[in-house]
Amino acid sequence: MPKTIHIAAALLLDAEGRSLLVRKRGSAIFMQPGGKIDAGETPLQALVRELEEELCLRIDPAQARPLGQFRGPGSQ
Repeated sequence: MPKTIHIAAALLLDAEGRSLLVRKRGSAIFMQPGGKIDAGETPLQALVRELEEELCLRIDPAQARPLGQFRGPGSQ
């Protein structure tokens, strides 16, 4: 049985509705910015941390809006 991981991801849109995607070094796959939720973190705390680590982007957590919870297979 595959291990379950929990991630928090952001949908970041500019004024024209374009979405920001990222690509990890060595990967051909583009994805939404975010990452794994560490033990003891809420999804929002993880998202704030990951956006700063990945993009040097500081967001106001009060401005974040949850869009839902989703499940799917992970990539290898």
